[in-house]
Amino acid sequence: MSEMETPPEYAAEPPSHDGHPIIGNTYQLVRKQGGLFEAAAEDGDIVRLRLLGFGTLYQVNHPDLVEEILTDRERFAKAAQSKEDLGDLLGQGLVLSEGALWERQRQRIQPVFYMDQIADYTETMVSAVEQSAGEWTGEPTVNIEDEMKALTLRILVESIFGSDIDYEGQQIRETVKGLQEPGQPRKQPIARMVPKWVPIPMWRRYKQGIREMESVIETFVEARRGEAEQHDDLLSRLLTSTDEDGDGMSEKLIRDELMTFLFAGHETTATALTFTWYLLSQHPEVEQKLHAEVDDVLDGGPATFDDLSDLEYTEQVIEESMRLYPPVPQIPRETTEPVELGGYAIPEGVTIAPSQWTIHRDDRFWDEPERFCPERFATERDRPQFAYFPFGGGPRRCIGQQFAMVEAKLILATLAHRYRLRLQSDPAVDLAVSITTRPIDPIDMQIESRDGEKLDS
Repeated sequence: MSEMETPPEYAAEPPSHDGHPIIGNTYQLVRKQGGLFEAAAEDGDIVRLRLLGFGTLYQVNHPDLVEEILTDRERFAKAAQSKEDLGDLLGQGLVLSEGALWERQRQRIQPVFYMDQIADYTETMVSAVEQSAGEWTGEPTVNIEDEMKALTLRILVESIFGSDIDYEGQQIRETVKGLQEPGQPRKQPIARMVPKWVPIPMWRRYKQGIREMESVIETFVEARRGEAEQHDDLLSRLLTSTDEDGDGMSEKLIRDELMTFLFAGHETTATALTFTWYLLSQHPEVEQKLHAEVDDVLDGGPATFDDLSDLEYTEQVIEESMRLYPPVPQIPRETTEPVELGGYAIPEGVTIAPSQWTIHRDDRFWDEPERFCPERFATERDRPQFAYFPFGGGPRRCIGQQFAMVEAKLILATLAHRYRLRLQSDPAVDLAVSITTRPIDPIDMQIESRDGEKLDS
């Protein structure tokens, strides 16, 4: 990148992807988002998309340019649209905060996600997985996305507040469903067009859900204060964490960080697992190899922290699933000044989006990119660092990456050891690729015990 503060006069604008008059690429976005991003990537490494009600989005399709963006927090800040979409829910949590506040919070919270601390959460994770596995008995067909969301949410809630929480009594799952409603694929166009101040039922349920979750958080924070040293869950660690001056977090910041962990944490891991089960159902040779590994490593019991290092193929399956279906398909940033990127002039104040969706499927960096092949992660390959970045990168790389991978491996290994899942819905899954990658229609899976016997209805 040029060291000049403003782009030279001769720098050209990136190409625009063909769209419709007035509405630009909006129709393509609504109809098939992943298809739009892939088609746009054929136009170049930086491509302009025109979206009604949003403006111009600069889609970035090359790892080297992604590295420039994600490692430069000064010129590429969190996008204003992200703050508008999520600000009332996540506040100044790590996902949305900037500058000195973000740096202070990152330093405070980072030790919570060191591997030796994550090891303390694995008993809670395994207990929740075992409970879910038991509940599948007698359930011949499930919506696998709903099941994975319920499981990862339960794990996070119990890891944050303690395993003795009355999860069902607090009706946390029902509250979270209301908060997630605007992000549902068939509700997203409404959420984009109707401002939150318009009192339609969806927004009323959303705001009520925020109030209910805040009440739950306030109750547990109040109960834990004064005895945090006696507990080892994430809430207690937040209550006892201090910055370099010895100051603790304010009530508002604790609320924001807990909301961030709950919502940014559980949905992305659930998405990764949803598409992992979907891909396994379509590739019996991969499923067979996965079953062989978990049978050998687990030897009849649930997965434990000590098993993780031996579950190598299990990890490769999850990594490959996140390559083909990245839980977060783009990472929007906003330019704080005019910049030159890849030889193009990018104005100040526009949204520029590094695209996992397109780079993870680019044949310049991946052999047979459309093929589900976990073995490609078995060895290091000569590809750019940011050819694969499901957890982002740079200073703002996802703080919960290790937590998420441990959780995903424990879930996949434990359930795959007991069950085989067979796809019952249409194999051609239509996707909404927005803040997260989501199937538009349910992915229904039939549960079979590993001896081949279908569960009774």
